[in-house]
Amino acid sequence: MFSIQLLHLRERPNERLMVQFSLLLFLLFSPIWALAQVQGKVVDEDQYPLTGATVKWENGTGTTVDTEGTFSLDLVEGQDHFTISYLGFEPMTLTYDGSQTYYDVTLVEANTTLGDVTVTARDNGNSASVLKTRNVESITSKELRKAPCCSLAESFENSAVVDLTYGDPLTGRREIQMLGLRGNYTQLTLEKRPMLDGLASPYALALIPGPWVQGIQVGKGSGSLESGAQGMTGEINTELIKPVNGPKLFLNAFAGTQGRGEINVLSNHQIGENWYLGGAAHGSVTAPEHDFDGDDFRDMPIRETGVGLLRLFKNGGSNWEGQWNLLGVKDYHEGGQVDAAGPNPYRIIQDNRRLEAWGKTGFFGFKKAHQSLGTIYSASFHELNNRYGTRLHTGEQTSLYFNGLYQTRIVNDRHQLSTGGTIRSDAFNEQFGEQDFSRDETTVGAFGEYTYSWEEDRKGAPYRAFTLIAGLRVEEHNLGGTQISPRLNVKYNPSEQFAVRASAGRGWRSPNLLVDNLNWLPSSRQVAAGSSDTGAGANPGFVGLESAWNYGGNVTGHIDVNGRDMELVLDVYRTDFTDQIIVDADQDYRTLRLYQLDGQSRANSLLLSLNYEVLPLIDVKLAYKYNDVQQTYREGGLREVPLTPKHRYLATVGYDGARIKAHLNYQYVGEQRLIDFGPIPESVVITQPQRSPGFGLVTAQVTYVANSKTEIYFGGENLTNVQQSNAIIGADAPFTGDYFDATQVYQPIFGARGYVGIRYTVE
Repeated sequence: MFSIQLLHLRERPNERLMVQFSLLLFLLFSPIWALAQVQGKVVDEDQYPLTGATVKWENGTGTTVDTEGTFSLDLVEGQDHFTISYLGFEPMTLTYDGSQTYYDVTLVEANTTLGDVTVTARDNGNSASVLKTRNVESITSKELRKAPCCSLAESFENSAVVDLTYGDPLTGRREIQMLGLRGNYTQLTLEKRPMLDGLASPYALALIPGPWVQGIQVGKGSGSLESGAQGMTGEINTELIKPVNGPKLFLNAFAGTQGRGEINVLSNHQIGENWYLGGAAHGSVTAPEHDFDGDDFRDMPIRETGVGLLRLFKNGGSNWEGQWNLLGVKDYHEGGQVDAAGPNPYRIIQDNRRLEAWGKTGFFGFKKAHQSLGTIYSASFHELNNRYGTRLHTGEQTSLYFNGLYQTRIVNDRHQLSTGGTIRSDAFNEQFGEQDFSRDETTVGAFGEYTYSWEEDRKGAPYRAFTLIAGLRVEEHNLGGTQISPRLNVKYNPSEQFAVRASAGRGWRSPNLLVDNLNWLPSSRQVAAGSSDTGAGANPGFVGLESAWNYGGNVTGHIDVNGRDMELVLDVYRTDFTDQIIVDADQDYRTLRLYQLDGQSRANSLLLSLNYEVLPLIDVKLAYKYNDVQQTYREGGLREVPLTPKHRYLATVGYDGARIKAHLNYQYVGEQRLIDFGPIPESVVITQPQRSPGFGLVTAQVTYVANSKTEIYFGGENLTNVQQSNAIIGADAPFTGDYFDATQVYQPIFGARGYVGIRYTVE
């Protein structure tokens, strides 16, 4: 009855609003239950989180510290002492007597003698744990400060795992890639719930400011099923700064030579014994027109963005906790021809507005400490009004989301069970020109994950450990049918310094045909969705689901070299699609064809990285990545996917002094296939090759720590001045030509540029 009513809400607007409002009130004030736990935060003397620190009871059961420096340790009957340890720091043992449930812990660096070797360790902001069962890389706020990091997307510019594409001059949209595949196939979550998806997805990463971020967890391969099965290549979860442990005031101001300026303000206060209020505001503008290649088109859209966030937390006290959040977004882009192009310029307008509320609350009064029950819920409304020349793209999306979770143990702590259910409803009212892509989607599902863990506990025996997580998620999608997603993760520790992992699993997603391919809309091409050039029948907005199997392995090691820790990571993964929407621009230059895969589609990915403190306070990171991505087209068969380089190299050097912090980053991007330009006359195609050349990029930043409150930073991006000229094909006739296209951007549009910024913090 519930799902049937949701499917018809769009036909009765008043009833829809009443039902949604009632559901929102129910969700906001419904209970969520949390663990009976000891919680806390672990930092060093500089107040940086010690990500990966171990928190253990005397009997050996425990957990690790996350990217924010926080931990949640389940109570164990009969245990009242737990120890917090981190390589290179003095361990600390604390007593739990029931009167205190939250601990602020500062570990002190120490020298540990191993024969004639002194081992020291520091948090460099990026770590790969040997304790976590799944292959997860943690990025802390310390790593984010090594770059201007004005948005979540730009947080990955120095990442060896996640690649960032270069925005085209018409829309300015930048995408991520992971394991060789587009970001569509990576599940993006914001504090463990879907992040700005659907109509908001093209600019989701650009709408979360980097200074708001406390930490990022990048899970590779088949991960947890708690938040859904949409992650085929992995999951990227972003944790924002919490009012409970956030600064009283944080100010970040930034200005760049390309005409970009932005400001971020955060404020957090304790307003009651256990109540905390936080707020964050972001404003940015990119104003001047740039046309360095003289094609009469702006090299970057003018942009005005405002984002606001209000957060209320209840933490500690009585038997329940909770948080409630309200997010508002206004994002406006204007691209296309410059003002001097003529009286009727080709203009691109992108106007997005969003309002979203989400929350978590909890009750932890269970008699058995190993039991927990919880929910996460949200409601959102997104509106877009876009124009590409004479084409209009409009849409509205209303979404409701509810996720319930239950955790317990079976017999003892070695056997853990996590289970839950999810309900999600999305109502899309979307049009592109004369085509209607509207649809209603509802997903109802349940999951279960069993965890088995074992550690060597014989006295005097060397450390060994084994963990297995087996999960299954079953969901019913009203348009795509029943989806079954099994997943398996295995980890073995032959010693305290090494972890060997293997994973396998299935993921699926419902594609958003237009916004997934937004950069193709401002072109002379017609969109043909489905099996024919005229559309996909009664519902052109839904051509089918996408699904894939991902499997692979990882080796993570920490080796003592000259008394300092060297981190080595080897990842090998493969993704095989069983269903996929093929984006075919090669068949002819007049049409963008979107159709279901008929044949093979796969991606092979290999990553080898090394992190090492070569000298005191001087860190080096080296990484090599190989991606082989091919899919089957109707004409041409199995081919390399465009704009996917096979080879990437990364090298970074950083100095982390008390007053001066400096970071130098070099990336090399190998050659990549572009779409077929054969049918386009040479008079139109000026500089576009069939394969793009390889190129290297250099960025640098220096930060001066004036005092405990103030940091001043400045730097430069693309210091090698790599710049793709004439990226727009057919720029001389955007209204009437047959070849107008700006999708084949393989290098930065802007050359070298500089920036300066300031951070001011009151703890």
